Amino acid sequence: MSTPADPLDTTTALDLILRPKSVVVIGATDTPGAMTSAPVRNLVRHGYSGQISVVNPRRDEVCGFPCYAEVIALPEVPDTAVLVVGAARVPQVLRQCAEHGIRTATVIAGGFDEGAADAEGERRGTELRELLRETGLRLLGPNTAGLVNLTDSYVPRGSLNHPADLPTGRVGIVTQSGGLCNIVLNRAGANGVGVAMAVATGNQLDLDLWDLARYMLDDDGIDVIVMVVEGFKSPAKFVEVALYARAVRKPIVLHKLGSSDAGRKMVATHSGALAGAPDVQRAVMAELGVIQVDDIDQLWEVASLVTAWGPPVSAVKTLGVITLSGGDGAILADVAGPLGITLPEPTPLLRESAAKRWPGVHVDNPFDSQAATAVTGRSEWPEQVAAFADDTAYDVVLLSLPVLATPDVVPVIAPHLQGLSAPRRARTAVSMWTAGAATEPASAVLRACRLPTFASSDRAIRAIATYGLCGRRASLPLPVELAQRSDPGPLVDATATRPYWTSRQELAALGVPLNDAVLVSDHDAAVEAARVLGYPVTVKLSSTEAVHKADAGGVFLGLRSEAEVGRATESILRRGLAFGAGEGIVIEAHIDGTLPAFIGGHRDPEFGPIVLAGLGGGFVEPYADIARATCPADRRRIESALADTTFGRMLARRAATLDSFIDLVVHLSSLFAAQDDLVSFDVNPLLVRADGSLVAVDARTSRKER
Repeated sequence: MSTPADPLDTTTALDLILRPKSVVVIGATDTPGAMTSAPVRNLVRHGYSGQISVVNPRRDEVCGFPCYAEVIALPEVPDTAVLVVGAARVPQVLRQCAEHGIRTATVIAGGFDEGAADAEGERRGTELRELLRETGLRLLGPNTAGLVNLTDSYVPRGSLNHPADLPTGRVGIVTQSGGLCNIVLNRAGANGVGVAMAVATGNQLDLDLWDLARYMLDDDGIDVIVMVVEGFKSPAKFVEVALYARAVRKPIVLHKLGSSDAGRKMVATHSGALAGAPDVQRAVMAELGVIQVDDIDQLWEVASLVTAWGPPVSAVKTLGVITLSGGDGAILADVAGPLGITLPEPTPLLRESAAKRWPGVHVDNPFDSQAATAVTGRSEWPEQVAAFADDTAYDVVLLSLPVLATPDVVPVIAPHLQGLSAPRRARTAVSMWTAGAATEPASAVLRACRLPTFASSDRAIRAIATYGLCGRRASLPLPVELAQRSDPGPLVDATATRPYWTSRQELAALGVPLNDAVLVSDHDAAVEAARVLGYPVTVKLSSTEAVHKADAGGVFLGLRSEAEVGRATESILRRGLAFGAGEGIVIEAHIDGTLPAFIGGHRDPEFGPIVLAGLGGGFVEPYADIARATCPADRRRIESALADTTFGRMLARRAATLDSFIDLVVHLSSLFAAQDDLVSFDVNPLLVRADGSLVAVDARTSRKER
């Protein structure tokens, strides 16, 4: 049969790979525990109803299926092939597949271009890429543990380390790592979160993370995508998929690996992925509406909220808590506060109703139902929970349970949870402090109650806060310029940091409010400039080679006399000889401020121009209390980003100053985006004065060398 001249489009290819009506497993065996036996065994135990063929010249049959000696001997052309042959044989077998008319395949073997691959692995990777170009074959992998499609009972995974009774649901999982895909899949299932599909992309020589995510976004049986990402590979493709996810109102919950120096090194070694700047990536994901989480379990925890409550559309600001332990209520309040969630008192309407229905019971938030039972001698927990869920004071209601381990607890809990998943004004979740086998009977009941369920109350609060944060951002304008921008590519190598005086002039021309200053070249001019400006003054070196003026001994602050200015000038002139001719000496009016701010910009190799704003002065590096946004940024995105920083919340107490600061950030972000030769700029510190005005007292720019 002739080889196809053109590859299948991605959607058609993924239909065949993920939902085939027929599949051939090449290299399959029935050796117990062997990876080569896993795909066929998984297909059988999950009840795949399509046609299964096996190619293995050394076997007569595998798991009851007759074996063919080679691909060309197959009587019919299957929709897809799954290869469990060694890396060295993969190119040859794939070519045979293409020649037989098979147009899609999944390759489980590793040894192709991974970061730690040897020269032979790199050669195989190159050979495989060329083969795909020549044949038009579409490929998942190599180096993937395979895939799971529980919706269609199609599970040709190259591993048996997952239970056969995983719950089917409306969550899609996409990872690069096969091991992490298995972890998320198993932990989600163990906690009652049903999964529709779970796919590990491996080395992504053809189909990648974003192809899979886009495919799942178009699946009517999937409500939310959870992802573990090592490297973005194509930032423009990621942006396109994230914008589409927001358009179809299906959240992406993402855990980005490689956020630390050690983590980035491991990622590069593991898959050859290059990790970008984590803080920039986090800012871009926030703008796009992607829900970024910080650990693996938060993936399925937040996803469970989405499947139960729908996509987040507004912030979660208020929480009602019903507990059986006053101490647990205190823990909840402590965790919720710093996350921006309050526990307000019940409304007067609820208090009045409670007084009539439960005489002698004090209704508060958190509400200790066990204490109420002690007063009345009976438990009205179902009614109390329903009353809280209907109260207009709360966005979310949490049922926080202690460790429940007694044998009779299951029949006691079950009636209390019935009906809570019915639509109510407030969304409802359940938490219980689990304790292994002792609490498993109660945990099983909770998993079956169709409410989002968490293994501890603090994890519940953090998941709810993360869900709500995405809701707060849901109404923000989309950064459409990201979608219109092509991949920036690597930054130009030839850049030059401007000396201080030139940087001042450039940023002043862009509209940065700077303190008064004069450039001089000798002692007498410096003294005269200080007299005109008025004491106190600051004296600084401006040199092409002394970028860090203070480190070079080129900064003298708060000078109050002619003698002090003279000594500082002579010292800088002596030191300046070591830094070339430079521009000279800058005499500046000394400015007092109540709060140091920072505004900067740089060109990220993944996402282009980025503006930064936050706490400045000497606090920039140790505290890193900085908001980031893609350029050009609008007011609402800057305001939202600043709201996530301590600096922004401090500045919010001065509404007029916050408005002026945001105006300046937006203005500079627009100009920075438009000036391609401006590589970076720093305005630090930008002082907030007692009257609320803003004045910059230091600046730095870098431009492409001409």
